[in-house]
Amino acid sequence: MSSRGKSFILILMFVAIACLMTSCSNNSGGRDVSTDLETVVLADISLKPPLEKLAENYSYVTNYKVRFIYAPSNLLLNSPDADSVDLFLFANDQFIEPAREMGLADTTDPIHIAYTVPCLLAPSFNLHMITNLSDLDKSDLRIGIADPETDILGQFSLELLKKNGYYKELEHRLVYIGPSALDLADRVAKIQLDVAVGWTITDNWYPESFDVLLLVPNEIPRVAVVTAILSAKRPDPENAKRLVTYLKSDRCADIFRNWGYLISNSDVNMYAPTAEIGGMPEY
Repeated sequence: MSSRGKSFILILMFVAIACLMTSCSNNSGGRDVSTDLETVVLADISLKPPLEKLAENYSYVTNYKVRFIYAPSNLLLNSPDADSVDLFLFANDQFIEPAREMGLADTTDPIHIAYTVPCLLAPSFNLHMITNLSDLDKSDLRIGIADPETDILGQFSLELLKKNGYYKELEHRLVYIGPSALDLADRVAKIQLDVAVGWTITDNWYPESFDVLLLVPNEIPRVAVVTAILSAKRPDPENAKRLVTYLKSDRCADIFRNWGYLISNSDVNMYAPTAEIGGMPEY
C-alpha cells in the first residue's frame, strides 16, 4: 500500500474515534460542566447595573456562575422563564405574595438586600431650576414617570404625587415612559423630559447626566426594598442556596452600596423616617 493510502486510513481511524467519543459525551446525561456551575435568576431589569457587577464578583469568589434573565417589574412573574429559574430578584417585595399564590416561589425566607428611595430627576444643569415638588406646577414642564403598568417606579410615583396632593393638577401633563425605569432615565439623560420621578440611585446609571433632587423626608410615602426569594421549582437547589449565602454577605451589600443603594434601616431613616418600607404602593 502506498504511503498516501496509509495516511488516508489513519485519518479515517482518527475521525471514527473522535465521533465515538463525542457520542459517548452527548449521551452521558445531566447538564454540561458550564451549566452545572451556573445559577439562573429572573430579575427586575432596573437592577441590571449592579447585578452585572454582582455576577462578576460572585464568579470570582465562588468559581460558580450566575446568569440573570431580565424583565420589567410587573411582567416578571408572567415571564416564560418564571417556572425554570433558581431564584427571583424583585425591585420591591410586593411580588412575594403573588409569586407564592402562583406556585412559583418559596416565600418562607425572603432576603432583603437593599433599599431605594424616590426623588426628582432633572437633566444636568437643571435649566428649569426645579428644586422640589411644588416646582412641578410650571406649565411648560415635560414631566415623566415610569409606566405603572410595567414598572414599580410608576406605581411609587403615582402614590407619591397623590399622597402629596399634586396628582390632580399634574395628571394631564404626565408623560408615561416604559417599559422600565431604565428607559425613563434614558429619556431624562437625553433631555427629552424636563423632570421625572425617579430613584436616588439613577445618577449612578448615567454618571453626570442628572441632577438628583431629594424630596423633603415627610414627602416620601414609601421606600422600595430589593428582595430575593428562592424558586419553588428550582432546578439546582445546591447552587441556589450557594447564591443565597452570597446575597446575604457583606460583599453583596458593598456592591449595592457602591451603586447608591441604601443597605440598612438606619440608612433609610436618614432619607425617609416616616416612610413605609416595601409593600404595595397605594394609588
